[in-house]
Amino acid sequence: MMSTSHPTAKQVLPAEFLERLQTIVPAAQYGGVIRSFGSAKPVSFRINTLADGTAARARLRESGIGIEEVPWFPEAMVLSDPEQAPVLEPLIEEGLIYRQALSSMLAALVLDPRPGETVLDACAAPGSKTSLCAALMENSGKITAVERVRTRLYKLRAVLELQRVTNTETVLSDIRRYRHEHGPVDRALVDAPCSSEGRFHTGNPRSVNYWSLRKIREMRRKQRGILLSAGRLVKSGGTLIYATCTFAPEENEEVVDWFLRKTGGAFVLEDVSDEWGTRVESYPALKSWRKHEFHPSIGGCLRVLPTEHMDGFFIARLRKEEDT
Repeated sequence: MMSTSHPTAKQVLPAEFLERLQTIVPAAQYGGVIRSFGSAKPVSFRINTLADGTAARARLRESGIGIEEVPWFPEAMVLSDPEQAPVLEPLIEEGLIYRQALSSMLAALVLDPRPGETVLDACAAPGSKTSLCAALMENSGKITAVERVRTRLYKLRAVLELQRVTNTETVLSDIRRYRHEHGPVDRALVDAPCSSEGRFHTGNPRSVNYWSLRKIREMRRKQRGILLSAGRLVKSGGTLIYATCTFAPEENEEVVDWFLRKTGGAFVLEDVSDEWGTRVESYPALKSWRKHEFHPSIGGCLRVLPTEHMDGFFIARLRKEEDT
């Protein structure tokens, strides 16, 4: 059989993107990041604790497939051999497990929703993080899941039903125009639409078709509005997560820096890099970009390094000051 190989990163990825990436990622890790764009994506999933977790684990053992556990989240697993993914389908269809990228799980874990709390998921579809939040909350409290695209809202509802989620209200709305009727929330998650640089792959040249600096600037404008709108719905002492799957500083540190200055001290940035940087492979958040110096606390943001198991990801956790 004739062997096939993906085109190289230089052949597929925009030259300007690669030039920027060299400035964003430390030199010692740059080569590994470039290789990650051509590596096979892992098959990761989590046990649905709202269903029968014991039965799910028993059936996984009986299947005989190779599974690697994830040390920072006991419910998460990775297939040792991605070719065995079809074995998981019956469990997925029964809602006993849910296939989800580890970086996506991480955003919900950093949010850390507790049973009985109120949570807002500002960009909720397809429901990966919403359903994980519901599991972490043991289906108690209340989640408001907002999605602006009707077809994606239907997908969200289907996922929540399959995952046995009962504590979530789904809302068709753009978060920038949404008026929450139930008072401020304990925690809010903004997994923002972005330029998706962390999902570029040399085996799929179409993944980079829409990349441009103009696209990045367009995303930044949307992200600012979404984050500001979600922040207004967080109660004093509450938590706000901002996450993207892109490398662009304009969509990451720059958005958080803008938000901190725009809200005039109403929020403080917590140090996620210190808490999670030793559990997942990461690299430093940027202190500046294109001669723009960021807020001194920006170093507390978490930049997840793309590796064999993880996608490139950015997470910031903000806390709303009391009585503001």
